[in-house]
This record gives sequence, C-alpha cells and structure tokens, in this order.
Amino acid sequence: MTVSHFVGRQDAVNHLADLLTGFKRSGGQLTVQSIEGPGGIGKTCLFNHVLESIDLSDRKYLTLKIDGNVDGSSTSAQSIVRAVSRLVDSAEADAIRDKPAGYYFQQVGRAIKAIEMIRSLAVAEFQKKHPDNENGRAALVRFLDLAFELGKRLNDAIPITKKHINGREFEKSKHLLEEIVPTLASLQEEGANFWERRFAKFSESRALRNSIKENACKVLASALISDLSAILKRYRAADRGRAMHRKVPGIDRLLLIFDDYEKLQESLDEFLVGHLLPALRSANFESTVILLVRDQLEATHPAWDQHLKPNLLKHIALENLTRVEMDELVEAFGISSVVEKDRAWRDTADYPFYVQLWIEEVESGGRGAVMLKRFYERTTRWMSDRERRWLEHTLFLDTVNIRSLRSMLGSESEAHDAFRWFEHNGSVRATSGPSFRVREYLRSRLIDYLRASDPDRCEELEARSRTAIT
Repeated sequence: MTVSHFVGRQDAVNHLADLLTGFKRSGGQLTVQSIEGPGGIGKTCLFNHVLESIDLSDRKYLTLKIDGNVDGSSTSAQSIVRAVSRLVDSAEADAIRDKPAGYYFQQVGRAIKAIEMIRSLAVAEFQKKHPDNENGRAALVRFLDLAFELGKRLNDAIPITKKHINGREFEKSKHLLEEIVPTLASLQEEGANFWERRFAKFSESRALRNSIKENACKVLASALISDLSAILKRYRAADRGRAMHRKVPGIDRLLLIFDDYEKLQESLDEFLVGHLLPALRSANFESTVILLVRDQLEATHPAWDQHLKPNLLKHIALENLTRVEMDELVEAFGISSVVEKDRAWRDTADYPFYVQLWIEEVESGGRGAVMLKRFYERTTRWMSDRERRWLEHTLFLDTVNIRSLRSMLGSESEAHDAFRWFEHNGSVRATSGPSFRVREYLRSRLIDYLRASDPDRCEELEARSRTAIT
C-alpha cells in the first residue's frame, strides 16, 4: 500500500492527526507515540499519509528523522556517531533551509569530533604496538563504537562479556583487546597540561574528552539538547559562555521520528531511552516523538515501562486489512473484476505490502525471473543477512519450530535465535493454521526465485527439509 493508494485505518489516521496538530498530548513537554506492526503492514505509509493530509504550518516543527531500513543497513551505520550524525543532518523546517544542518548543531558537532579524535588516537596507539594486525585494528574500532553505545566508561566493557558486548563478534581478537585496551593512554582520563592551565578552551576540550570516556551517550544527548534549546527557545543556563545560536524564528517545537526502530536499537537504545528522552521531558521546548516498531515498544527496553510510561500514548497497533479495505485497495489500482478481487484476497492473505507486490506481478504478466528478483529484494529489505538465511531455510519447512530448525541449521543456539525471530515476524509467518509456517504467497514466490537464481542451493535446502525432524 502506497500513500497514493491509501485505504482504511481511519481510527489510526484520526489519532495521529490529533497528535501532530497538538490536540492529543501525554502532558508535559514530551509525548511519545508508537506505531506497531510487522514489516510491510503499512506503518510508514500510514504516517506519511497523515503528514500529507494535514496542515502543520502553525505547529512550527523542526523535524528530525532517521530510518533504520536505510541508515542501519550496514555496519558503518551501526555506530552512535553515525546514527546521531544522520539524525541532525536530517533536520528539516522552512526556517532553516538557507543553511546546512551542521550550522545549527555545533555542540553535537564538537562532541562527534571529540569522539572521532579519541577513536583515532586509540587506533594509532594500537597500530604502533601491533603494526601488522589489521584484524585487531578493525576489532578495536568496532569495540570502541559498541563501548560508546553502552553509555559507560570504556574500560567497564573489559573483560568482554555477553552482558555488555556480544563476545562472539570478537572471538578472534577478544584476548588481544582485553590485554591492550586498558593500556591505551588515549582511553585514560586526561589531566590538565600547561596550555589548559592558561587557556580555558583547551581545558574545555579536555573535559569534553574525559566526559565522553565516561559516558558518550550522556555527552551526545546533552549536546543535542543544547543545540535544540538554543534554536527552538533559548540557550540553557548551563550553556552560558558558549558560542550558541539565537532562537530561530519560525520553529518552536521538535518532531522526532524513528522509522524501523528495531534496526536502530543497537546504536541508539541507551542514548535515546537512557538520556535523550529523559532530558526532553525537562527541556524548555515541546517534543513529539514517533517510533515505528515491529514489536511492542515496551519490549524493546525496560526503561519504557520503568521510567517513560507517563509520556507514552496508547500504541497504534496495525492489523491486516479487512475484506472491504482489500477490495478498495485493489480497485485503487484499476482492478474491478470480482474474480481478481477474490484472487487478490486469497493470494495476499490481506497483507498490504503483498497486495502491492501482487499488483506488480499481475501488471508484469506473471512470475518472470525479473519480477521474482524484485519480489525477493523487496520482501527481504527489512532483514539482515542472517535473517535472510533463516528465511531461506524456513521456506522449505511445512512446520517451523525449534526442532525442525535445528535439523536445518545444525545448531541448537541458532535454531532458538531463528525461531524467536520467526514467531515474532508477522510479515513472514502465516497468521492461521495449527503450526508455524511461512505465508504461502511468500513461500511459493521466494522458492521460485531461489530455483531460478541458485538451483543448487534450492535443491540442497529441499533435500535437507525432507530429512528434517518436525
């Protein structure tokens, strides 16, 4: 379902319209709204439809948005620095169109530069001690990114344990990192030198680096609040003496959007729920935060229930389309035949994203190789490489459970991980029947794609499924 062919969801549309126009608030300066449902159910389409349907000019929003499906799709994007940079770079409002976003977020820029300096110095130190260990250098960079995301002192992530950082990711370099990280001078607290005793700006830079080594999440959140306060309302008392922007006429409040939040969790969870949102509650400006999530928002982090509950509006949970809505959607694409409407209902199992793919398949003349490739790419675009691998295994199982996945994957722990992913993935899992299995419409087309693109792999998975214990 696209914005131009939007149908149904009227209660959700009205709820979001009331929220964005200011008629619905949780009270206080911060209101958080989640839109929940599996990938492809129409969360982004719903939100964009509402944005295009109402006039928000009187609200004078500064909008910041980050999309996990775009910005969290690669390892390089899965760092807090990358995520926060993308967030501020997305800043949008008529009042700031004449300047690049970085012009208005100088405190965030300072914090990011300080983090990058700490990382560069640490890597240089490591390379001096281990000049030929490229794998170790890459592991150190990744470790530092993950340690910054914890919002704790860097050395508190040593020794590397599953409690803090997934040790499997650093299996080859774990002992080297545990040995070398505590010895790197660039990661230790810095004392004042001669220049810092004479010039305040040097002392402030040292204090910033020390604060980052203690808690990078807190520093980044504070920097973002400083910049937002200055341009939306007025600079904070804590920022007196710093070079800050004046209030920008034409923007008064913040609209903060996180799309496909699960893909942003690893890099942003602690920053968002541990520091940014609590700070927004007491900020001198009003904030509306929208999160588009596949699972229940409260399940993503305990702080939602423990500390942020008063700021949460009742979630908007999207479900499959009704038969009336399905007929209306198919008609919007120019198909009026009752027979074709019945086929669309039967084939797509009332799932909005599959209706769009079904229409494209009909218009292209059926399941050609190119169409199957597009179907595969668009169906799996929300998935990591690991999840795509799990999906390919489940396609060949009539019953998906831990036992059958163990037979297919050959690993007890991976079978549990795969099943947890599968049972919570409504865009893949059939919604009816006595056992878990892949939606038939999805299953048949993806198997056809694998058969056309990689017949050896397809035959291997088919053979393995025949001997799988269910």
